[in-house]
Amino acid sequence: MRTAWAALWVGLAATAVQAADLQVPAGCAPAAGAKAGFGGYADRIVHEKTGIELVLIPPGDFEMGRRDIVLVGRVNISRPFYLGKTPVTNAQYRRFLSSGYDGARDCDPAYDLHVRHLRGQSLMPAGDDYPVVFVSWQNARAFCQWAGGLDLPTEAQWEYACRAGTTTLYSFGDDPKDVDQYAWTMFNSKASTQPVARLRPNAWGLYDMHGNVWEWCLDDYVGYRTMSRDENAYQADRTVFLDGTITKALRGGSWSNSLVYAVNSTARFNAAPEIAASDIGFRVTMRIQ
Repeated sequence: MRTAWAALWVGLAATAVQAADLQVPAGCAPAAGAKAGFGGYADRIVHEKTGIELVLIPPGDFEMGRRDIVLVGRVNISRPFYLGKTPVTNAQYRRFLSSGYDGARDCDPAYDLHVRHLRGQSLMPAGDDYPVVFVSWQNARAFCQWAGGLDLPTEAQWEYACRAGTTTLYSFGDDPKDVDQYAWTMFNSKASTQPVARLRPNAWGLYDMHGNVWEWCLDDYVGYRTMSRDENAYQADRTVFLDGTITKALRGGSWSNSLVYAVNSTARFNAAPEIAASDIGFRVTMRIQ
């Protein structure tokens, strides 16, 4: 028995040393079982203030957009970054609300939509592991500012992470018959959000990139061609902001989409930054300095 306990303590000590050797951004800790990834950074971390788990996304190049419709061209992700393993959940957003934030000033003043489901005023689930909805782009940015170190991903970062090295229509291939294994849509969601991380992840361990909720991106919503001034050297680190543009980009599709095309890796939608809706949530990113 003593030998077994000694072996256990040696194993725990080795794990602790390994975790201590991993590089993590300030305010974060290695996730359970994390390993060294690109540049010695932990491949998975937990943002301590929010409890959000994030996945390390390596730098690289990819073809952005659909080749048969419109293509930005070769896009360069010049630095690694972290992206939320799932959309932000009700439990994680409740931490923000406990700080005293009510969200009213960051939504359309003509409506009372901010986290309506958490106030028992909608049919969307309020359970801890469901994605938060009825959040505007401005609500999402306020959450990130409160959290510290977090932000919304650019469209290029989002699509690069969703693709996870693939060039197909979806991160899992081109056949829409497989969508139900990865995405909550109108066909399998029972007309509601569903708990995060219940379907299959993509190759980089990200869940719900297809379906469940539309996810806000940092960028103004512009045409792919406008987005890229130099199609061979577009830097995903440079967010697309244009004076006078009033809508923001949404990605990924949601539980409300009846067309499986709407949940593919390139699907885009847009809404004004003060709009909140039952099928709109968000996912966060963290830069590595």
